[in-house]
Amino acid sequence: MIRRWIFVRDGRLSGRAKLTLAALAFLALIATFPMRLALAWAAPGEVTAREVEGTVWSARIYDLRVGALPLGDVAAHLRLLPLLVGRAEVHVERPGAGALPAFAANGAGGTGWAYLHDVNGQVALGDGFGAIPATALGFKAFHLRMANGRCEEAGGEVSLILAPLSELMPGPVTLTGPARCSKGALYVPMTGPSGLERVFLRIEPDGRWRADLVLAGLPVEITAPLLDMGFSAKPGGIGITATGRL
Repeated sequence: MIRRWIFVRDGRLSGRAKLTLAALAFLALIATFPMRLALAWAAPGEVTAREVEGTVWSARIYDLRVGALPLGDVAAHLRLLPLLVGRAEVHVERPGAGALPAFAANGAGGTGWAYLHDVNGQVALGDGFGAIPATALGFKAFHLRMANGRCEEAGGEVSLILAPLSELMPGPVTLTGPARCSKGALYVPMTGPSGLERVFLRIEPDGRWRADLVLAGLPVEITAPLLDMGFSAKPGGIGITATGRL
């Protein structure tokens, strides 16, 4: 090892040779850089995981969470093309398995800014949607660009899957709508298949979110139990509001 360092420091090396050796050393460092450190530097406190294995080029992340959203166990790697223009962008992917739908997304971020695109699949919510009995969030060609903590551009579809609200109602209901920015917040108005179910989801720049669920045209035998569960009368129907923070 001492002889090698003496060779590198030898003044007889040309400038080109020294530059080549430095580039090789840098590439070796990048090739073995742990994904765990990359995630910690890119989004401290916003992205958490139980365990991270592998390098930025091939990693496995267990129990990944982005804010309050649980993504589960995913494969991840750094995307090469964005890196060539100076943006460190990570691709995460979770294949579908049994009842667990597939999920995939590309994302980059830092202090006060974030960029997501090609987000597709579903994310389970558990009890993460407050009083609204939602089981999952779905995404189709979703993209989001935030700058200085504010929503600058958003698009694609977002869906909310509701568990059956009553024994007299059919199975899960999926509400879908387009994502857009509204006064710095991410806003998604969603409608169910019959047009009588509506959800208005708004996520503020500071991470606070609010979801208003409104149901119209329900018979009395379904409405009455829902009022006992916390729903309140609305024009043309009943509704409930949930709030939280990502």
